Amino acid sequence: MKEKLKRFSLCLLFSLTGLTLVSNKKIIAEVGKKISLPCAVSANGDITWNKDGTLFAKKSRMGITYGRVTGSERFNIASGGTNTLETANVQLSDSGTFTCAVAGAVVKTVELVVFEVSAEPSDTLITSENLKLSVKSSPAVKFEVSWLKDGGKIGDGVNLEVKNITIEQSGDYVCHIKMKDGVEERFSKTISVKGFKSSPAIVYMSGKKSVTLPFMFNFKVKESPLQGDIGVVEGDVKYLSNPHKTVQKLVVTSGAACWPLKCQPKMDPQDLNISITSPRSGLYRMEILLQIGGREKRLHRDVCVANLTVSTSHNDIVTEGNVTLLCGINCIDKDGRLCWRHTNRSYDICGPPGKDNLAKEITVLQETSGNWTCGVFTGENRLTSANLTLEIPLGFLDLSNSLFWVTVVAAVIVFLIIVTILTVIIARHRRVRRARYRAWLLENLHHHRRCECDYKGFAPQRLRQNI
Repeated sequence: MKEKLKRFSLCLLFSLTGLTLVSNKKIIAEVGKKISLPCAVSANGDITWNKDGTLFAKKSRMGITYGRVTGSERFNIASGGTNTLETANVQLSDSGTFTCAVAGAVVKTVELVVFEVSAEPSDTLITSENLKLSVKSSPAVKFEVSWLKDGGKIGDGVNLEVKNITIEQSGDYVCHIKMKDGVEERFSKTISVKGFKSSPAIVYMSGKKSVTLPFMFNFKVKESPLQGDIGVVEGDVKYLSNPHKTVQKLVVTSGAACWPLKCQPKMDPQDLNISITSPRSGLYRMEILLQIGGREKRLHRDVCVANLTVSTSHNDIVTEGNVTLLCGINCIDKDGRLCWRHTNRSYDICGPPGKDNLAKEITVLQETSGNWTCGVFTGENRLTSANLTLEIPLGFLDLSNSLFWVTVVAAVIVFLIIVTILTVIIARHRRVRRARYRAWLLENLHHHRRCECDYKGFAPQRLRQNI
């Protein structure tokens, strides 16, 4: 009789407060997040929350009292008549079946399933470290897991391992959980990877000009890190000759790094580029030791200083002879091509992508002589070039060439004609002079034919005899 009266009173309470009994509800939550378990009762009387049949928390006019369940003190029963059980920091141990009771009668049952998605060694990694993602819940919970990134599936199972992680693999890793009863939920884990940013691996030198080696990072390497962030321990740049030669060492202060001559002012905090005033072709390597938490990782990045050289196969160049144009570079991109090009662009040849030398055999003619250019191209973009002038020496004329002999004969004929004309002119000039001289003598003989002269005067007889 008392049990029937109790049920009647409870039904009367719900009819007066406008509440209805609701079915069980399942809530899936992630460790560390905020949750609210609904009671669906707006009564102002005593509200009792139980977990797995044990008192968890009770709200009365005297306030909230907690049971002996571990972790219950992190929860609160909301005021304002909603009576929801909530916490801002749910834990894995909070999983279980919660019931909300009014006047001793259960009005709401909520099943709470808490999952923990963890990342080892941490959410922030250094390039080339191994990442392990895992998800777990209470042993009684049955579920399936798949992992997604950038909208695509990358693995199945409670564990996911990414070895030698790169900066490009930073981002949100989604854990897709599917319960046996069909309930699904997704949790996202943001992973940040620190290290060298992508930058050109080859720089091209031109003569004796200085070059800048690009060493860029995706974090503020020049600034002291905050707690839990990544910092620098030491670092330097070496020229990889034999033996290795240190070019410059980093100055490190409280995890912030810079080059000795560029510590102030701080330009781009992610920029550790270094200028080489007298570069040599070959590999330069930057090594840097990074630290985060109790972990250290040594990274390195190589930059090649490329020098393009051109030459011919031999020095004996003759007309209509063959000569090989040689072009080489000490390092080249996998998509780069070496190309020989003539000034009139009618003699072009390119090598295959990634090949660091190119030879072109040509026949030495008037149209093939002149300036040749060997360049490094990616598509139509020329990265660097070097010139070669192909000249035909005058001392190496080909006597078997018919054009040569025609030229020689024509030159001889022209020379003979010029000599003949000059000879005729000179002979005629001499005859004219001789005739004038004789006329002068005869004229003098006529004027003085009767003149008798002493030994110092005019002697017509002697003159006549000379004539």
